[in-house]
Amino acid sequence: MEIYLIRHGETTANVEKRFAGVLDVPLTEKGIGQAVLAGEKLKDVQFDAFYCSNLYRAHETAKIIGKHQAIVPSPLESLQEMNFGIWEGKKMEEIQSESGELLNQWFAEFENFKVPEGESVKEMFERVTNAYKKIIEPFSLDSDVKIAIVAHGGVIQSLLSFLCFGDNTGYWKFRIENCGINRLEYVMGYPVVRGINQ
Repeated sequence: MEIYLIRHGETTANVEKRFAGVLDVPLTEKGIGQAVLAGEKLKDVQFDAFYCSNLYRAHETAKIIGKHQAIVPSPLESLQEMNFGIWEGKKMEEIQSESGELLNQWFAEFENFKVPEGESVKEMFERVTNAYKKIIEPFSLDSDVKIAIVAHGGVIQSLLSFLCFGDNTGYWKFRIENCGINRLEYVMGYPVVRGINQ
């Protein structure tokens, strides 16, 4: 089994450096181009299963990549980015000014700290890994099945941490670029990283 974890293309929030978890933001022209390029890179890989976050930026990226595929991407709410609650749509300096103490707490207790009206990294990790387990469940790990998931930076960091470390301790060890293609292959039942941000 091969797994392709792909982050959405560049968004207006990325450019403006605003927190956008569940906030729906559009792709930029550059982001659309990144998605087109990712689709070209993957056109000779035919997916047997194709999923994406239901947020616009990921779903649109998946649809562009999917132009070369025989199947259409299935959007799942469970693959959404972390909910940043009251920080949604804000820049880091705004958050620092308005709730610096909360921000410091988030950095100090990143796993369990919950942004007001949002969710914690732990909650997102559990949501995303449960979704992943359901996605791969119908298939044998030893099969030649190819599965693609188009989602978000935090989602892919969670999945890579889960696959490489078994928990979320590796969450901050991965930097996932817009439309970076991250490929894993199961060998004798174990996930092996074949490429990051390809």
